[in-house]
Parts: sequence; structure tokens; C-alpha cells
Amino acid sequence: MLSMVEKVVTCPVCKGPNVGYEFRTARARLFGCSDCGLLFVPQSFGVNEQVLAIESLDRSHELSDSFAIASQAEQHLSRFKSRKLKSGSRFWVAGEGDRQFVDCATKNDFEPVDGSLGLIGNDSVDACVLLGILGDAAYPLEQLLSVRKVLKPGGLLLITVPTLDCAQARRQKSQWNQLGSGRLTFFDRHGLSTLLVRAGYDNIMAWLEPNGLTVLCRKNADQKDRPRLSIVLPVYNERATFEQLIETVLEKTFDTMEREIIIVESNSSDGSRELVMQYENHPEIKVIYENEPRGKGHAVRNGLNHVSGNIILIQDADLEYDVDDYDAIIEPILTFHRLFVLGSRHKGNWKMREFEQRKMLSAVFNSGQLFFTWLINVACGTRLKDPFTMYKVFHRECLYGLQLESNRFDLDWEIVIKFIRKGLVPLEIPVNYWSRSFGEGKKVRPFLDPVLWIIALLKF
Repeated sequence: MLSMVEKVVTCPVCKGPNVGYEFRTARARLFGCSDCGLLFVPQSFGVNEQVLAIESLDRSHELSDSFAIASQAEQHLSRFKSRKLKSGSRFWVAGEGDRQFVDCATKNDFEPVDGSLGLIGNDSVDACVLLGILGDAAYPLEQLLSVRKVLKPGGLLLITVPTLDCAQARRQKSQWNQLGSGRLTFFDRHGLSTLLVRAGYDNIMAWLEPNGLTVLCRKNADQKDRPRLSIVLPVYNERATFEQLIETVLEKTFDTMEREIIIVESNSSDGSRELVMQYENHPEIKVIYENEPRGKGHAVRNGLNHVSGNIILIQDADLEYDVDDYDAIIEPILTFHRLFVLGSRHKGNWKMREFEQRKMLSAVFNSGQLFFTWLINVACGTRLKDPFTMYKVFHRECLYGLQLESNRFDLDWEIVIKFIRKGLVPLEIPVNYWSRSFGEGKKVRPFLDPVLWIIALLKF
């Protein structure tokens, strides 16, 4: 008879083979996927996964009627109403407290849809509600796909789910009560958001609960056949490097993605604007002209307002980073393993800043990198190696509900902190790096920018 380890071949969500034993509870052994972060109890079924998913959603769930359950139902309905769900809308609900939710929704003039999920017509329901049952089956992706079929384009999905990074799980660790509840799969906030995007949902909003999350999202009605990469490229006084950089980026090809390059030129004084103008009519390039330089952060924010792709990459116009690293840092997002990736200069072999003939300045900058990295890790409860790298790659869903406001290099802090607050702790992947000196065009101001970074940390 095969051992449990031999039976486990792939992750039930991402189908990846990089799984391993984590720990054992009184009821089961749990395995973790290093690709998508799922924690799961391995299962072997000989029937259709989609059928299993529908059966798990159709199971009856009994809960005693109580004020707390009714209050939660009212809160869920108010969140639906905030997304413009109108009276008379049709909804389907399953899970813990489903009857109380139906009673409450009916009183608010919503129309419940009875019956098995598998018998409901496609694109016929305005909203679906899963109360505590996403992930209690072995195939949560199939659960979400089954629900998506019955939702109308733009229809809403509300779920409540325990998460590995909730307050109770962090406090109780391996003694967390959900681990012994019979549930088969467990996510953290980043993994759950990635799963929802993989299943075809967007506009994800989440509210922290003591034992997990309440999430409200939308069926994506505008899914593209091919993903598109949007490269945001701010340019200011980069005449020495711009042409080489843009040609290198254009030479980079992708078999599975479309591409667009958003160049934001900030009224350079060294002739960079004239170089940028030569690319105005390129089919893959959009050029945005700013009347005055207001900082890299402002230019990046301007570029983000014009992207149309679902994967976004920030690229400087210098030559400090290697365009050939694109494949490695984009791949986790393209395969729906993560939504946010950092190309780390300091993971693996440390890529030191070495300013020629200015060794003391190099030491100051490298020491400052260590200090500010420690500071952001303490503040955010993370273990990042290089949160301030230029190579930030993320799914556009990460930006939903956020308003970025920084104008200089403090945007690096703002993006990382706000994404982490959404539960999107980045995956770091090593990249190549060659530092340039101030004489070669480095624009960090050693006295101004550190002050702005501290302000950003306190503010965000």
C-alpha cells in the first residue's frame, strides 16, 4: 500500500507538485503547497471534481436561530447594497446560517433561489452567498467555478471563510480549532485572493473577522483570452540610458501574453523627451507627457491610471535591473500562484551598491537599506529582504479599493504597506542588479527621501 506521502502528487488548487508534509492534528495530516500557499488534507476521489464541489455546496447546514446570526445576515446584506444590489434581485445561499440569511434577505425584498446549484440555470442569479463552506471540500476552485456559472455577468459573491492568518489562527497556531473541524483546505488572505482571481472574480473587498474573513467580490464579466502585461516606465533626464533600455524591453518577447508599455515623460531637460517622442507611434507603446517633473512616484501613479493589462510591472529607465528577469518575476502571477511579486536584489546573493571611488557613500546606502528594511518588517510583521526594489509586479486586482498618493520614492513604501494591509504579502524572487552612481543619474536625495520614507511608514 502506498504511503500518504506517495499518494500526494499535486496541490488541489494550483495542481503544482511542490507539496510537502507540514504537521498532524488529531484528525488528519496536513500538507502545504509552496507554490500557492494552500494548506490541505490530501484526498483521493474517483469521481468528477465538479460534481464533488456542487455536492459540498448543497449539503444542509443547521444552526440555531439567534440574534448574532441575524445581525451578521443584516451586515452581509448592507454590504450587498453598497455594491448597488437592488430589491428584487435573485440570490442563492448555502452554508452556516443559510436559513437565517434567507429570512433576512426576504424581508429586504430580495428573492431567494431554491434547489441544487447544479440545477440552476447559467447566468441566472444576481448574487450568491457561501457561509463558512468554501474550502470544506477538497476542491475549493471547483466550488468557486460552480458558483460562477450561475451568476450573471457582474453578479456578486459573498463568502465567509476561516483563514490561516486570522487573529485566532495566529494565536492558537497548530491548536487552532478549525484545523480539527473536518475542513479539508485552508488559505491565507493572499492565497484566497489569488484563488478568487483564478476562478474569474474581481473587485475583491475583505473585512477582518476574529476567525477569518468576510469577502465580497464580483464575477468578472470581461475576462480576456490572453493576459496582458502593462509595463509602466517613468522617464526623467534619462537620455544616456533610455534608448538602450526601451530597445531591450521591446526585444523581450512573450509567447503567452500581450504587452503594452506606458511611458510617462516628465518634461526632461536633457533631451529625453525628444527620444521618447520617436516611439509615439509604436503599436505597443502609449506615451504620456507631464508638464513638469513631480517625482517618480507621481509619474508611476499617472502611468497606472492608463494601464489596460491585468499584470503590471514597474520598470525604471536606467540599466540597473535586467530585463531578462521578467520571466521569473511574472511567472507566479501568470500561473495564479501569487498576486504580488518583488524582484529582490538581496535575496540569495547580496547585490551591494558599489559607487565607484565613493566607498563611504556605498556603505552608508547599504547600511540604510538594512535599517529601513528592518523597520518596515517590524511595522508590518513581515520578513522581506528588499521591499524597496524597483521591480514590483502585481495583478491589477491588488489596486482595487486603494488610492495611491505618494510622489517620490516613498511610493515604494506606500505600495508595499497598503498591499500587505490587504493581506498581499509579496513573494520575493532574486534578480540581477548593477547600481549606478549619482554621477550616472541616481535621483534619490540622501537627506530628503529618508524623511519621506519615515512619514510614509507612519502614515500608511
